[in-house]
Amino acid sequence: MDLILVRHGDVEARPGLCLGQTDAPLSAAGFGAVQQLAATWTEPAPRFLFSSDLKRAHQAASIFAARFAIEPLTDARLREVHLGEWDGKRWDEVMRSDAARYEHWANNWVIQEAPKGESFADVIRRTGAWLSSLLASTREDDVVLAVAHAGSIRALLCHALGLPAQRAFALRVDHAHAARVRTRGGQFEVCYINASRFEEVA
Repeated sequence: MDLILVRHGDVEARPGLCLGQTDAPLSAAGFGAVQQLAATWTEPAPRFLFSSDLKRAHQAASIFAARFAIEPLTDARLREVHLGEWDGKRWDEVMRSDAARYEHWANNWVIQEAPKGESFADVIRRTGAWLSSLLASTREDDVVLAVAHAGSIRALLCHALGLPAQRAFALRVDHAHAARVRTRGGQFEVCYINASRFEEVA
């Protein structure tokens, strides 16, 4: 199976916002960037199109759905990390008003949940469950496209690369960019990461 991961485009939100599972829509520029990315697809349509159920990912997936004439399958396991009580607030406000908890979380973000939220390890677990179910239901020559978020894409790439969670931020995942991983015989191969256009892989 070839799994192509796309991060949604830029969103309609103030800069510096804790944008975990806050349900912000795509901005006009975000729509345009995803449309430009979609226009570079030259292969046959993927067998499946998946999307996080958050608005910004689902709106981006709808651009691919129109191109391929297939219905996106939404799955909450592809959501961005849940930032709990901080979600939707400004980071500078959180650092000022909740300094002790923020500092503890910032130093232990892999295993430490945001207040009433989740840790990156939680994101790895839920995206891993999604990936396992996908592998069990696809054939070796299937192509699957999934539209998700920086956090969930990094978690999936950690699975594919065997990368320690602490190294997740070594992976660059820009808006409206794509990554492609291939699995053959239970082994993952990374074809490309953070590409501004889709590339065919022989």
